Amino acid sequence: MAENNPGSTRRIKENSQLFVKCVDTNRKSFTEQTQTRDISESGISFYLKTPVWVDSDLTITIASSTLFGPLCSVGAKVVRVQIDTAGRQLVGARFD
Repeated sequence: MAENNPGSTRRIKENSQLFVKCVDTNRKSFTEQTQTRDISESGISFYLKTPVWVDSDLTITIASSTLFGPLCSVGAKVVRVQIDTAGRQLVGARFD
């Protein structure tokens, strides 16, 4: 629980539109539109079609977030990449 762990923050399930800019596993720059899965003050998770590496730097533009407002651009670092049972790539990122 977040209350018992001072290092954690509460995650909010949200479907805000995202534009993610990054370099893929082939070292090519890309921009992809997706949606948040969940978000907190310190990080975010979302699905990407383009493969990325852990430790990749991202620029994320978040639209219509209840936590960050109508339009926000933030830097982030990929901290987790997980393939779910449907074969989708779930990305967890920590805000800079």
